[in-house]
Amino acid sequence: MPTLEARGVEIAWSERGEGSPVLLIHETAATSAVWDPLAEALAGEFRAIAYDRRGWGASSEPDDYRRTTIEEQSEDAAALIEAIADEPATVCGAGLGAVIGLDLLLRRSEVVSGAVLIEPTLFQLTPLATEALSEDRHRIEIAAGARENVIDVFLAGGLPALGAGVERLPDETAAAARDRPRSVLAEMGIPAGWRMPLPRLTSADRRSAIVTAESTPTLLREASQSLGARLGQSSEREVNSPQLPPHLGAAAEIAAIVAEVSP
Repeated sequence: MPTLEARGVEIAWSERGEGSPVLLIHETAATSAVWDPLAEALAGEFRAIAYDRRGWGASSEPDDYRRTTIEEQSEDAAALIEAIADEPATVCGAGLGAVIGLDLLLRRSEVVSGAVLIEPTLFQLTPLATEALSEDRHRIEIAAGARENVIDVFLAGGLPALGAGVERLPDETAAAARDRPRSVLAEMGIPAGWRMPLPRLTSADRRSAIVTAESTPTLLREASQSLGARLGQSSEREVNSPQLPPHLGAAAEIAAIVAEVSP
């Protein structure tokens, strides 16, 4: 994979197909490989660009990596778009990657032509998530005797808010979390610290789609619905993926949605 130096780290990326660019932004506990089915579905019409976010896969991480932010992550993505694409990209993100895509849409709209936001982890829009987040932090305290214990609880679905839906990832995908445990801990809960520009939500002027599936956990579904009620130029979509995350279980449907929001 080629790499790009961006703000102190090396970002590894790959591409398939030709046409308008689509940037694929993966969730926590995965790498760009999670996008292989969707990249294949897009490649006949688009230039599908998948990258390993900082701290994952073939990308590097800062020394003593302990914490990141949504803004830091989206600046990595913006740097990649500006370096390798000659026009704004449609961004397609899942989980934390969807929040990164939303930040790009609102704060760096000059590099974005549209957005597909799959199960965004925006629990600050969901009052019912407060208790779940508190319970998750308590579970982390109990497991905190060893970092590996926290990762085991996370991957097993034992953190229903901080790790919502991660248990649906195939074992070979979730192995990324065991390979890079510091990255899991660095990202855990960071959407809650995002300085979400609420006034910009209603004035968003790029088309977007917020995607859920039958397998979407309740908290993620509520967060998606709350975002859909606020985000301008957006539509809510449900795809047929009863067991896997939408981008793994319904790649063809997601590709069609990407085509709809792309200019």
